[in-house]
Amino acid sequence: MASKVAGITYLLITINLLVYFLELQNPDYYIMKYGLVPALITNGKEPHTLFTSMFLHASVIHLILNMLVLLFIGDDCERSIGSSRFLAFYLISGIFSGLFHAYLNSASYDPTIGASGAIFGVLAAYAVLFPFRRVIAFFGFIPIPLPAIVFVVLLVFMETIYAVSGELPYIAHTAHLGGFISGVFLALLSGPKKGEIEES
Repeated sequence: MASKVAGITYLLITINLLVYFLELQNPDYYIMKYGLVPALITNGKEPHTLFTSMFLHASVIHLILNMLVLLFIGDDCERSIGSSRFLAFYLISGIFSGLFHAYLNSASYDPTIGASGAIFGVLAAYAVLFPFRRVIAFFGFIPIPLPAIVFVVLLVFMETIYAVSGELPYIAHTAHLGGFISGVFLALLSGPKKGEIEES
C-alpha cells in the first residue's frame, strides 16, 4: 500500500546523523567494532556488522552525499511502495550489499562502512519505478538532465569499471553493485502497479 508520508526516509536520515555524531567521539573504535570486515563475515564471525556498518560513515562529506541521495529519491520510492516495505527494502539491500562485498573480497581485513550499498538499492528501485523521471547528473561541473534509468545504468557501469580495474580502491564498489542487484530484484518483486507509479 502506498504511503502519503515518507516517514521512514526521514527516520533513516535522522538515525544516520545521530550515529555519525556518536561516532565522532571515537571514530577508530566504532569503525573497528561495528564496521564490516569481509574476512570475518566469510568466516561466519561478527554477522551483526552487516547491519551496523550501514549506519557508519568515514567523513561528513561521505555522510552528506549519502543522505542527500536518500532524501531526493527515498521520498518518492517510499510513497510508492509503502513505508514498511521501503524499510525492509532498504535494510535488505544494505545487508545483501555487505554479503556481496564480503564474498568478492573474502581475504580483506579492511573495515567497510557506509549507507551506500542500501542507497544503491534505493537507486535501483527509483530507476524501476520512475524510469523516465528526469534527474540532474553532473559531469564535472556541468549539470545534465537525464532519465533516471539512463543515469542509474551509467552509474552502475562506472561502478563496475572501478570494481574490475581496482581504481579508487578505498571505495567499496562491489558493495554498491551488490546493493543495486538486490534493489532491482526487490523492486521488480514488490513494486506498485504501473498506474501507482505514474501517479507519483
